[in-house]
Amino acid sequence: MMMPSCTRRGGKCGWKLALYAALLLAAMHSAAGFYEKGSNVQDLKSKKEFRERVLESDHLWAVEFYREGCGYCQLLTPEWEKVAENLKHLVRLGGVNTETARELSSDHADPSNPINGVPTLKLYIPTAVKGKPKVIIYQGERKAKAIITFLTAHMPNFVVQLKHADGSHDRFLADKSKAKVVLVTEKPETTSMFKALASEYRGRVLIGEVRKSERNVFAQYGPDKLPAFLQLMEDPASGMLLAMTAHDFTRPNAKSFNKLSNFVWDAEREFKKIKKRHAERQAEAAAGGKTSSQGSSKKSGKGGEL
Repeated sequence: MMMPSCTRRGGKCGWKLALYAALLLAAMHSAAGFYEKGSNVQDLKSKKEFRERVLESDHLWAVEFYREGCGYCQLLTPEWEKVAENLKHLVRLGGVNTETARELSSDHADPSNPINGVPTLKLYIPTAVKGKPKVIIYQGERKAKAIITFLTAHMPNFVVQLKHADGSHDRFLADKSKAKVVLVTEKPETTSMFKALASEYRGRVLIGEVRKSERNVFAQYGPDKLPAFLQLMEDPASGMLLAMTAHDFTRPNAKSFNKLSNFVWDAEREFKKIKKRHAERQAEAAAGGKTSSQGSSKKSGKGGEL
C-alpha cells in the first residue's frame, strides 16, 4: 500500500493520512487473523496442533470456524472473545481460519458435518476414550450470554460422586494409586469450577464430592462450615487416613481457579513425597534383610568347614 502524498501546507491533507492509517490497520488485522497472541481464543492452524490441543484434551473445547471476509464472523468475534474471557480456565476456546487452515477445515474429526458455511461453532466434549471426543454443533443465539450457558451445560464431569449405597465412597478410599481431594458441599449440582479442576487433574488426582444430603458419607467428614475442600493424606503401607487438610476459603481469591488448583497440586505433591519415602524405607528394609541373610550364610559355611 503506497503512502498518500501531502503537497499542500497547513495540514489540509490530514484526512488522507487518517484514511491511510485505517486501511493499514485493516490490512494488518486481515494478515494476522482474528485471534492472535494475547487473546484468550487460541488460533488453531494445523491438524497436529488440533489433535494435541483439542482432540486429546480432557477439557471441553469450543471452536469457531471462520473466514476473515465474512461479516457475520466479524460480528461474532467480540462475543467469542467475551465468552473466552468469562470462561477462562473452565472451557477452552479456539478459532480456525478456513482460508489459511484449509486442511484442518476439511478434516477436523467430524466427517459427517463438513464446514459448509461460516461462522460454524463446534463443541468437542471429552469422552472415556482419549482422543475421541463427542462433537456437536452450536446452533443457538450468537451472543456471549447464550453461548456461555450452552458451554457450561456441556462441560464433562470427572468428579466422583461419593455415596454409601452404591459403594462409590468405599471404592474411592480403596484406590491407593493417586492423591485424593474431597469437596463437601450442600449444592445439588457440581459447579463448573470443580468440573474444570477434575478435567485439569484427570488421571493424576482423584477428586470426590460429598453432598450434605448423603448423610452417611457426610458424617465421616463432618465439616463445621460448607463448602469444605479437603486433602486426604493416607499411609501407603496400611492405607489408613493420616490427616485431612482443609483449604482456607477465608483468604483472598480463595475460590479462584488458580487457588483451588494450587491446593489440588499440593495434594498431588504430598502424595508423591509420602509414596517416595515409603518406597525408600521398603528398599532399605529389603537391603538390610539381604545383608543379614548373607552374613548368616557365611557363618554357616565357615562352621561347616571346621
